[in-house]
Amino acid sequence: MTGLLDIRDAVQQISEAIASVLDIDVIISDADFRKIGDTKKHYKLEVKEIKEKYVIGGVIKTGVTQVIGGKTESEHCLSCGIQENCNLEAMICVPIRNLEKCIGAIGLIAITESSRQRLLENQKNLIEFTERMADLIVGKLREKEATTKLTVARNQLISIMNSIDEGIAATDENGRIVYLNSVLEEILRAKSETLIGKNIGDVFAVPYITALVNDGTKFNNIEWRVSNPDLDVHCLISGSTVILEEKNAGSIIVLKKMEDVYKVINKLTTAALSTSFEQIIGDSPAMIQLKETALRVAAGSSSILITGESGTGKELFARAIHHCSPRCKSPFIAINCAAMPEALIESELFGYEEGSFTGASRGGRPGKFQLAHGGTIFLDEIGDMPLHLQPKLLRVIQEKTVEKLGGHKSINVDVRLIAATNKDLESMVERGEFREDLYYRINVIPLHIPPLRSRPGDVRLLLSCLLKQYNAKLNKKIKGFTADAESTLLSCRWKGNVRELANVVEYAINMEPSAYITTNSLPFRIFEKAQDPTQSAPVSTLHLAEKELIRNVLAEFGASVSAKRRAAETLGISLSTLYRKLKEMEIDRA
Repeated sequence: MTGLLDIRDAVQQISEAIASVLDIDVIISDADFRKIGDTKKHYKLEVKEIKEKYVIGGVIKTGVTQVIGGKTESEHCLSCGIQENCNLEAMICVPIRNLEKCIGAIGLIAITESSRQRLLENQKNLIEFTERMADLIVGKLREKEATTKLTVARNQLISIMNSIDEGIAATDENGRIVYLNSVLEEILRAKSETLIGKNIGDVFAVPYITALVNDGTKFNNIEWRVSNPDLDVHCLISGSTVILEEKNAGSIIVLKKMEDVYKVINKLTTAALSTSFEQIIGDSPAMIQLKETALRVAAGSSSILITGESGTGKELFARAIHHCSPRCKSPFIAINCAAMPEALIESELFGYEEGSFTGASRGGRPGKFQLAHGGTIFLDEIGDMPLHLQPKLLRVIQEKTVEKLGGHKSINVDVRLIAATNKDLESMVERGEFREDLYYRINVIPLHIPPLRSRPGDVRLLLSCLLKQYNAKLNKKIKGFTADAESTLLSCRWKGNVRELANVVEYAINMEPSAYITTNSLPFRIFEKAQDPTQSAPVSTLHLAEKELIRNVLAEFGASVSAKRRAAETLGISLSTLYRKLKEMEIDRA
């Protein structure tokens, strides 16, 4: 807490001013009996400390003004023990009060007979005058306290400004920089002393800055990029005004480094949906081999094309590949090309500049490729990408740069592409519906997820897992499936694959009143899709073995025409024979 000792110089000046005006000796003490102001005339020897038994000590203790007509009239003077060294002839002593608390005292001391008479004759006026001087000292004290608090608040604010991850600059009402934090110094590669006093518009060549300073027009998250030999900055910049008594008193500029923006995006888009290969359910030979292959290629940066029917888990594999790759701490951005209007897909993928089209956000916006910088972008249903956008996507993949809609600058991006589709892209290429050059760029590493009906063993695993998942979600305690219900589910062809299976299990758990799911709780459509084993013709062991072999080979090579051609060569049969066997054995051609 601030005390009289903290304003000692001011108190000493006041004591000397009083002494000069009244031609009288002055002593001022604080509540701890320390001399704060002293004109040093009333003692023959210097007194270094004030004692409680002195007159001024008694006033500090009682808080009551005292007037002493001589040394023989005061019990304090009679008992102090240093009368022979004291020149006191008369004294007026007034307490110094701050918020009703005595924090010290002022003593006016006459050391000559003439000054004694003057002091005693004018004691009423002198007491009032001294009280005003006490108020002056209290005013100085409060001023010091306010200054101290302001300094502490300023230092706290500077510490806060320097501790956050954003660059901050403050200007006065004319746009001159008055403060910038250490983060902004780092971003601009300049020390604050070289920038303070400069016009903010000279430092940031952004038209919004001028409008902010001149008109108070706020702006948010405008992309700002400078790239030259001296400075390479890529930030989002925002500006707001400081209002004082309804007038513009200055501006605040905030810069967010794009690398920090990417980190936030990564947390929002990846962390909550992070998937590992251990979380992908399936221990059939085809799934084991597929996961091993995907894990092997995850360490690289080559483009991957994941094929498979709808509902097989293509995005799960894409996320698992990202999770096990060196890019796992960078963003994973997923886009469904089929779910996005054709008019918006270009701006969403590549971003846009302000004014590039009607309704474009102020300041433009970065595209998904920019947001995925350093990480992975997943283009689901890539077979539905408009043909006229495919050359631009090809250029991004080949040159590792992206150009915004309405822009003229190329922006470097480091992104791994994983695409997925349930369509036969090779056939689309032959029909001219998909660019051949793009197909070969995205299909560097093909991964085919076999349909659920070709791996019935995985169905049983999935049933167990889905039962636990939906029990927890629906707050149910279903223990399992009856033999009839499980047999029915295992015999389905599952055209919707894992997604359809999950749908059926969730429905059954909602409907089942007992501890085990029965056929009565299964949706009616399941019985139409289930195969009756009693109606099927006898199949030889050799026929079953051949059918399983073909399935395994197709699972390894994939479902495209070129994949089937390689599968036929491996089996030692012609492509036409393979197609005939696929039809006879009712093996899925997807």
